[in-house]
Amino acid sequence: MRWLLCCCLLPFFATARPSVLFVNPSLISDPFFMQVEAVARVAAEQLDLDLTIINGDANRLLQQQKLTEYLQKHQPDYAIVQPYTGAGVQLMELLAKYPVKIITLEHMWQPEEVPKVGRPGERYPNWLAELYFDNVLASQQMTLALLQACPSADQLIGINGMINYETDRRAEGVYQAMRQHGGTVHQLVNGKWERQLAAEQSRQLLRRYPDSRLIWAASDWMALGVLDTLGPAAAGQYCVGGFDWIPEAQKAIAQGQLTASAGGHFTMAAFALVLIYDHVHGKLPTPFADVPLLQLDVLTRQNLPQYQPLLRAGQWHHIDFRRFSLQHNPAQQHYNFSVQAALKQFSSRNKER
Repeated sequence: MRWLLCCCLLPFFATARPSVLFVNPSLISDPFFMQVEAVARVAAEQLDLDLTIINGDANRLLQQQKLTEYLQKHQPDYAIVQPYTGAGVQLMELLAKYPVKIITLEHMWQPEEVPKVGRPGERYPNWLAELYFDNVLASQQMTLALLQACPSADQLIGINGMINYETDRRAEGVYQAMRQHGGTVHQLVNGKWERQLAAEQSRQLLRRYPDSRLIWAASDWMALGVLDTLGPAAAGQYCVGGFDWIPEAQKAIAQGQLTASAGGHFTMAAFALVLIYDHVHGKLPTPFADVPLLQLDVLTRQNLPQYQPLLRAGQWHHIDFRRFSLQHNPAQQHYNFSVQAALKQFSSRNKER
């Protein structure tokens, strides 16, 4: 009887899907992370991974608390997490208490945290990989798009997000781009990722620096706050840019009100699932390379039609995420994670139909 029971249960265990917990660090209503979740769910379905998502509610203490409560009740095989700057060590110490394998998103460590956490697999054996992009380069490219759209403008004001490593790197990018082109950054202020606050701050900055026609923002949500202040009539006199490619920003770009948006990183959790898929099949490189794996692009009114197919809801179901994996590409040496690569796949698929 015992032998018969084991035989009956064997197929169940043999076909159980690897379980993955994605800790969304933001609010459930965050328009950017709504995109992140939607694409991740598509990838999980294709890669045969059992995905669960919990929210950190844009608060490092709440994220730590919710993650602790979840891990006390459940035992996922993998976890995808984005550390909060200044709280990364506590997060890694918490995860080290459980037999869960870890993929971290974005390079959010403060300089003093780096020697404490090391690289994936060093101090924390279950830390498999870190998937991040180059915020400095993305910010430079977005600033360059503003300069190209307003060629006679050389004075810039900006709205940054919360004070952390991510926003420090984005600020460094805008300063570098303006220095290279002989321009002036008058002031960057902390808008805390809030649209209404960004609207008020941009009003004050424009009073203080009335000749500034370049307005940089560390997120589309805050860039939309700037547009709220400018109004439709005045928006055309300024070149305004943000980050994230959220739907309302795409619409503003199409209407010629928002000049540019750096983005494509709404795919980061989905591509982290590709790394997990490769680990399940024994193909994840070890040690994992310390390089930006995800390439961002700058969306403008000129190239918006090119990207439009993958900006519509539901279109990511037509992308085969297995084609990004090393498991399905034995000859491939490196990962090619970008919306541009997905777009090529989408275009090839349509030509074959």
